[in-house]
Amino acid sequence: MIKVSFSSDEKTHRVRAEGHSGYAEAGSDIVCAAVSTLVQTAYLAIKDLGAPVTFDRDDGKALFEFRAERGTEFDHDIQVLLRALRVGVEDLRSGYPQFIKTETITGGN
Repeated sequence: MIKVSFSSDEKTHRVRAEGHSGYAEAGSDIVCAAVSTLVQTAYLAIKDLGAPVTFDRDDGKALFEFRAERGTEFDHDIQVLLRALRVGVEDLRSGYPQFIKTETITGGN
């Protein structure tokens, strides 16, 4: 199962996607490909703004995580992009609930 976590604290927005969906074999898994595309596109769009954003990736753990600084001139745009990401992931989850889990962590990471 892929777990996508959304969290924020006073300084940082964080998105973490981890795990394999198990929908199909590696290389043919449309659920994994869809989640990966959404998460990485959100990261790239935030980076393209010029916003302070960092990422960690570990293919062995099927992990992609990014962190965007809060309190910058890019806040509004980052929040819009994160909302679009959440809507996309939740829509996928509604179609493939046994393969995707989402969580929102409030008050820290």
